[in-house]
Amino acid sequence: MKLRALGLAVTATAAFVSSGGATEAHAAKQKTVKLKPYTLSASALRELKTDFIAQIRAKHPEGTWAPMKMELSDRHLKLMGLPPREVLVRQRFRRPTLVGRDGSRRAVAGPTLATYAGAGWFGIRPGALLLSITPESIGWCTMAHVYGSPGSYSISTAGHCGNVGDRATVVAALGNRAEPVLLDFGAYKRSTGDGGIGNDWALISVNAAYQSLVTPTMAAWGGPRGVFTKTGAVAGYSFRNGNLLAPQVQTNPDPLLAQQLVHYGHGTGVGFPVGSPRSATALHWGAKHFMFFGAISPGDSGSGSNTLGGDTIGATMEAAGINTHLYVSALMDKGLGIMAGQRVTSVGTPANGQIVPVPAPLPVVP
Repeated sequence: MKLRALGLAVTATAAFVSSGGATEAHAAKQKTVKLKPYTLSASALRELKTDFIAQIRAKHPEGTWAPMKMELSDRHLKLMGLPPREVLVRQRFRRPTLVGRDGSRRAVAGPTLATYAGAGWFGIRPGALLLSITPESIGWCTMAHVYGSPGSYSISTAGHCGNVGDRATVVAALGNRAEPVLLDFGAYKRSTGDGGIGNDWALISVNAAYQSLVTPTMAAWGGPRGVFTKTGAVAGYSFRNGNLLAPQVQTNPDPLLAQQLVHYGHGTGVGFPVGSPRSATALHWGAKHFMFFGAISPGDSGSGSNTLGGDTIGATMEAAGINTHLYVSALMDKGLGIMAGQRVTSVGTPANGQIVPVPAPLPVVP
């Protein structure tokens, strides 16, 4: 299948919503809307990253853990090409809608490529960009694994990204005059809220109209195929007689615990335009949480991780969990860090994705 990500033309019914909310429909007049992948400039990403790290440090001192959800101010929304918070909270986007910064709207006919995971990756899937819009705040997160079966899919994310009843929105693409396409694709049906490491997950129900846009396959990496269930630390450290200069290292003899993890998220300043695939090294597997070291940044919150191998010889791309917390340290400025997340075993068994990923959902494959 050939996807024309740039210059894709779709038909749209023109509609304008004034600041007072009145709608003027121009159903008789059809216009062509050219869509292209949603991207941010390098300067905008740098500014967002700097602000988001400052947000974390303002609430969480060095040496503690911080949830990676980012709160978007009007200035941040402008950097992202989005209208102010007041406009986003007041309006609903029940179908893909071109949205101007002044609140003007134009509905895009049909779902088309209605959600955008990253450069060339489309669909409601592990790795898709997620906005949680409430009257109190607008948060930036990433989606994790898909649950259920075709026609009744849900998708997971971090619990601190939204509460039960909150609407879930995606930035689908950029349209004419670089206007973003927004879609309210579902709502949170379960959420622990910010319950801390090992108690931080949520499920978002996907509206029936957009079930066909769901694919369980993680952007760029593929999978998951099954669930990683082992527990234990990859290595432990102790200090004889309190001597910090002479650490004693105890390694776990189980080689399957030393997994390489793969994930796809929207951490600012880590990847190219928006969204990027990354890998990391597992450090610890608890009953409800896991930890790794690698490239991670604010905005990755709620993204899913898969193991490169599995908990048995020959297994591959097993679902590991949901990335939720970042250890506050100087490494954050470099886009690196120690991450803690929610084991997928606490949430349930996710739907299997393809080992070889495809750019967009297809009717004959998951």
